[in-house]
Amino acid sequence: MINSSKELFEQNFNQSPTATSFASGRINLIGDHTDYNYGLVMPTPLSLGIEVSITPSNTLLIEGKTALFKESVRSINAPVDGSWLDFVTGAINVFYEEFPNSSKILKNGIKLAISSNLPANSGVSSSAALEISLLRAINKIENQDLDNCKLAKLAQKIEHNFIGTMCGLMDQMVISSGIAKKAMFFDTKNGNIENVSLFKNHKFLIIHSGSSRTLSKSLYNLRCQECQGASKQLSIQNLSEANKNMVDSLEGVYFKRASHVISENKRVEICLSALKNNDPIKFGEKMFESHFSLSKNYEVSSKLLDNIIEKSQSLNILGGRLTGAGFGGCCIFLINQNDCKQIFDTLSSYFSDIKFVDLI
Repeated sequence: MINSSKELFEQNFNQSPTATSFASGRINLIGDHTDYNYGLVMPTPLSLGIEVSITPSNTLLIEGKTALFKESVRSINAPVDGSWLDFVTGAINVFYEEFPNSSKILKNGIKLAISSNLPANSGVSSSAALEISLLRAINKIENQDLDNCKLAKLAQKIEHNFIGTMCGLMDQMVISSGIAKKAMFFDTKNGNIENVSLFKNHKFLIIHSGSSRTLSKSLYNLRCQECQGASKQLSIQNLSEANKNMVDSLEGVYFKRASHVISENKRVEICLSALKNNDPIKFGEKMFESHFSLSKNYEVSSKLLDNIIEKSQSLNILGGRLTGAGFGGCCIFLINQNDCKQIFDTLSSYFSDIKFVDLI
């Protein structure tokens, strides 16, 4: 159960917040590093998430309280500095750019408290959950016409303009409008979304590998640049427009990155069909394929993640893969619904630092 940001707010500021909002994290079932290539993805919301409580102030300060990060105070007009308050600055600025006729009361200062039961730096999109939760809280105060699609795009703008990560739209979209216990098939090029029920007799087990994700903005953005470079060599707008014959003309890193993207898009399509046809075996097969493509072609795995996935192949597990950006963090497994404890206990006997995150 998430600790209450409202209680934290009241304890620290001796007043009640004006608005409180929640946003879930997400797990990506299949389709990693395809969204910023305008490809196909299939995430689903988690039960875990981030809650934010805020109130306007006239202090010209951002005053933040949370157990997640170092408590911080800075001027409402201060430039970004790499701290978690950059998310707050970004949320306020992108919201008021979108709604210039609102009161802009938070430009005079903001007090906020944040609580979370999402593991940070683990590939379950705590950053996007924070962005969505902040924007929802601001919208409660300003009462503007903020639909889920606009909400997602504003959150993405925070990442691009204030955090410096040139991410796609997957995380923000599924967190703003995803449906619990349903996979969101999202074509990021045309914006089409189809929500499909998960398997009835099988579950997705999410564990933390025990190694925090070490992905930096520079490494993530480097992958984006490499994909753009491959697209330029192929004279196309983005790699999701390529086919295997085109990719075969590439060499080195460009060949690897493009090979992952076009094969991953195909895997997402196959997994969508597998969900609709209640075929968990096929879905699991594609999960394993996805992991080893992320490891060998996209080079975003780690020795620990590879070892965990390789070990899972010898257990009663239908499929497994790293999830999220990679370089550590979480793995996801497709299992029979009654096997969760046995599988987790067995994996724990080999990898003592793993932790249970969620079961969906």
